[in-house]
Amino acid sequence: MTKLDGVPGRQPLSVDISRYLQDEIVEGRLKPGDRIPSEAQLRARFGVGRNVVREAVARLKSDGLVQSHQGKGAFVSDKAHRNSFRIDHEELADLPKLRQLYELRLDLEVAAAGMAARRRSKLQLAQIRAAVDDFRLAVEQRQNLIESSLAFKRGIAEATANEYFRNFMLFLSAHIFEAASLERRMDGSGQLGSVLLREYQAIVEAIALGDPDLARRAAWQHIINSAERNGLRGLNGWEATRMSSLGESYAPPCAAPIPVHRAPRRALPADACDCHFHIIGDPLTQPFTPHRSYTPPPASLEDYRQLQSTLGLRRGVIVQPSVYGYDNRVMLEALREGGADFRGVVVISDQTTEAELRAMHELGVRGVRINLIYKSGVEVSDVTNLARKVAPLGWHVQLLIDISEFADLYETLAGLPVEVVIDHMGHMPASIGVEHPGFAALLRLTREGKVWVKLSGASRITNRSDMPYVDTAPYARALIQANPSRILWASDWPHVCLSVPMPDDTRLLEEFYDWADDDEGVIRQIMVDNPARLYGF
Repeated sequence: MTKLDGVPGRQPLSVDISRYLQDEIVEGRLKPGDRIPSEAQLRARFGVGRNVVREAVARLKSDGLVQSHQGKGAFVSDKAHRNSFRIDHEELADLPKLRQLYELRLDLEVAAAGMAARRRSKLQLAQIRAAVDDFRLAVEQRQNLIESSLAFKRGIAEATANEYFRNFMLFLSAHIFEAASLERRMDGSGQLGSVLLREYQAIVEAIALGDPDLARRAAWQHIINSAERNGLRGLNGWEATRMSSLGESYAPPCAAPIPVHRAPRRALPADACDCHFHIIGDPLTQPFTPHRSYTPPPASLEDYRQLQSTLGLRRGVIVQPSVYGYDNRVMLEALREGGADFRGVVVISDQTTEAELRAMHELGVRGVRINLIYKSGVEVSDVTNLARKVAPLGWHVQLLIDISEFADLYETLAGLPVEVVIDHMGHMPASIGVEHPGFAALLRLTREGKVWVKLSGASRITNRSDMPYVDTAPYARALIQANPSRILWASDWPHVCLSVPMPDDTRLLEEFYDWADDDEGVIRQIMVDNPARLYGF
């Protein structure tokens, strides 16, 4: 048996294994189609754990040398002898080449940290934390840090739920550790461990919070620091002192909604309610937050009432848009003007007082919105705290989330102490498919009466360039069938920040009729009865 000792400063054990297998392939002893030695055989031969072997195989996969067949093992690829992406370690002794590799790693690992913050499950978070604990122990016992560092990277890579990210991240990270001679010297001197531990802790804390912006920022800082430790200042034009620039906003202008003059093909029942629209004031007198994702044109309550009249709506729910952050004044003024036929959903912080909440309640506010897609200053970690804050008022929590990116959806939402409303059918791209676990969890929550779901935002999730949004129909129909007593309809007017042409609001309403199979009872339940129950009309 070949035993590889964890000597400080030596290359990762997985590299020895992958190079051994690579030599076997390149020199022809393992031919295309041959099965490589099993995990158990490699563990016995090299005296290592299963994670080290899996890391070695992942490196070979990223090099295109092997491919897995489920339940059968890993086999030499028929492309193994063709050119593939490789990193020449001798070239990386040259700082310009090492800089290029760090630039690649910068974008990859920063993106992966953000994805992990959104997608990680509780189990994956526990594994990432365990890797940090193992790293801390290795630092305290002055052991080799490379394998425990790779375990940490591997945990984040797994939490992206993206196999390509996973394999490529592990491939790059391992090569960086091999090439970074200065960091290896620090490893041997014991200085690197405490430095890396602080950086890793910042990343895992952000991932635990479910804050993708904070996770990206922490990963960015870690890689910038790593590059500087290897003599690479100003990586990709960035200096550590320019960190504040990372969060600056690009807020492109939005198109205005198109005027609607045609009534829908069938009349709505009396007291029909639009459960989601926005009011946008004049930015000269009612400025937007600088930390926003888009810049909408004005859309007044008077403009909305014209749409309301054309479509045959009577009631409406004004939802605070993300462009105002925590400043709800425009929405609250619209509630004052609108009167008893309108309700509101606000955005609040942990600094909002009980007196402010009660004043909002008197105006007709019945919910608090948590926007986890567009910049709004609110994060997933705020969900439980805000729910507890508004529970005494009987308010609900309204979530704008992409359910395909939200780990542990059922477990997170089922136990909240308030009603929960999900925007835009879960805001999951229609191209993903109704079989996705996130949508399955949403159907379960709906079926069990643990959430309300808005049939809205078809223009946001469609993969089509224009109406009709036929690819969204399976989602809407499945939700209605799951539990029509927990479904709401909404226009989403004035349709801010769309990537498709501006929709026709009359046609949007008629698409809802199609989803409901023109069933008068279902239409009344969704348009009248359900909103009356939830919003207290």
